[in-house]
Amino acid sequence: MSNRQIVKDFISSFISSLSGKAFNFALGLMLLDQTKSAMSFGINMIIYPLVSLIFLLPIGNLVDRYRHKKILIYNFVFRLIIFLLFYAFYFITNSSTILYLVIPFVILHSITVNINDTCYSASIHELVNDTKIQRLSSVTQTAIAIATMLSPAIGVIFYNWLGFSGFILIEIIANLLSLGVLLTMKFFYEHVGQEAEVKQNENNQHGVKEIIRFLKENQIVKYIILISVVLNFFYTSISIGVPFVVKEQLLLDNATVGILETMSAVGMLLASVSMSLLPDKKETNTLLTNRIRIPLFLLTIAIIGLGITFATSNTQVIISSVGGLFMGIIAFTLVILNIVVMTYLQSSIETNYLGRVMSTLFTLNTSIMPIGTIVFTYLF
Repeated sequence: MSNRQIVKDFISSFISSLSGKAFNFALGLMLLDQTKSAMSFGINMIIYPLVSLIFLLPIGNLVDRYRHKKILIYNFVFRLIIFLLFYAFYFITNSSTILYLVIPFVILHSITVNINDTCYSASIHELVNDTKIQRLSSVTQTAIAIATMLSPAIGVIFYNWLGFSGFILIEIIANLLSLGVLLTMKFFYEHVGQEAEVKQNENNQHGVKEIIRFLKENQIVKYIILISVVLNFFYTSISIGVPFVVKEQLLLDNATVGILETMSAVGMLLASVSMSLLPDKKETNTLLTNRIRIPLFLLTIAIIGLGITFATSNTQVIISSVGGLFMGIIAFTLVILNIVVMTYLQSSIETNYLGRVMSTLFTLNTSIMPIGTIVFTYLF
């Protein structure tokens, strides 16, 4: 049963990630064509963190309060309605009014993405038994890594072929396929009366007090969230700094940037596949510490090595090969850290807290990246 669930999850994650990332890329191209603004590709990066912050408590409480499969199904239906309305109104807009349609759409779409990510992360232990959680997380990361590599090319090809309106229809079909896969998946709930029990605490303020108390009592979870936020902040420096250094300081071409980005994607994929092949272990605090120590050490060495490479060489061969190796290691270690940490959280936190913990983690991570972008844009 668990293996079938893992296969279904891979299919659903791949379809959702590939179509979602390609659609966002196509949305950026459309806005660039319509508005001629450099902010076209940054609209999601601006809106999504704000939506995550505003809806942190409602989404966390929603996920902890109701059956996860029911939430995911209703969320897909709501998303399909949003896309159908977006498709209908798209044809009556022009370059001067397009943002009045896109901004509300992106806000509503960001809410559905946030609900989906939080709810899915909180429900992994309901899809497979505890010994398969790491494998399921790894398979999900594999699907996302493949989608990340393919989505820009697919976005450009289909945008040029079908136009943006055709892309909206593709996204509607992709969501219908993902919903179909979801309907075939079995969710195993620990407590039959879970929904009735949690409804007794409907107050958002009570939910805040509960999660604060939970984090105070679980120091390891608090430290995991802190480390994750710090890593995301500094990873932003790599995302911004590498293209700038390669093109503006080393005076190399776009092909070199492309090679470095490709090596990063390969590192993500290798880490995901490797973790899916390793035997699952029940995470304890001691085991968790041991499993993140080496990746953190390698990550530190790789970041230092990348900096030294950029500082000591400006030849395309060295930057592409040595720099590409360090970029691959950075991505490899980050994915391993993510899988290990998520496996620990999903297997050790009680179900009635997991939604709020995941919502807090996702919100802080998405909120810190724009801050990192501003800081490192200024520094570079």
